[in-house]
Amino acid sequence: MELDKIEEREKNRSSFRFQLTLFFIFFFVSIFAVFIITSVLQVNAVTRYVCSRLGLPIIDRAMSVLDVDAFEALGRSLDQNDPYYEPTRKKLLEIKENSGCRYLYTMVQEAGTVFRYVIDGSAPPDDTESFSPIGSTEDLAEWDTAVLDAINTKTVQLGSIHQSGKWGATMSVYAPILKQNGDFAGLAACDIDASGVISWIRTQVIWQLGIVVLFSLAGLLAYIAIVRRTNKLFA
Repeated sequence: MELDKIEEREKNRSSFRFQLTLFFIFFFVSIFAVFIITSVLQVNAVTRYVCSRLGLPIIDRAMSVLDVDAFEALGRSLDQNDPYYEPTRKKLLEIKENSGCRYLYTMVQEAGTVFRYVIDGSAPPDDTESFSPIGSTEDLAEWDTAVLDAINTKTVQLGSIHQSGKWGATMSVYAPILKQNGDFAGLAACDIDASGVISWIRTQVIWQLGIVVLFSLAGLLAYIAIVRRTNKLFA
């Protein structure tokens, strides 16, 4: 009889410890899962917000120096000797350099997803790595879907965060250049360097992770204390 009681008590203690262990495992996994999900969402949301606050005014300034009729004519001729081309290129380059964005350029649609660069204000013409000459083509099929959204909706669109081994993290803003009748005439775009923003956010996330770890350690200590208390109760 006494042996049965001891076995029953041991069984109850083992069952309680098993349930308590499962609870704490679920608790810790849940904490870290929620932290990881919220961290990813935080990085994306804050980066998009900051980059949009930087990119939208740049696009507005770029659009303000574009004469739609002259741009449309230049988009058809693609003649760099057009008197409208060089002064406008210099204005866009000045906006780019003053704003600190990575690229600032305009394009016209050739056919389907194939576009031609018109006025590139990203760099001086002798910078062959960053400057796109007038008339050079680009297939946007693999670009951010925000490009087509800007064309189809005729509204300014924010792209997604793009990671590149060469350029780091960037986010683009696309604005349709519209004729007076509302028809699509071309595209203006700027690329914002998001690396600094993401780096700052990740630093904040690391601090938050430290707090989560501290709470987890406190929970672990509480678990150990409860297990020890349970052993005494079932002794």
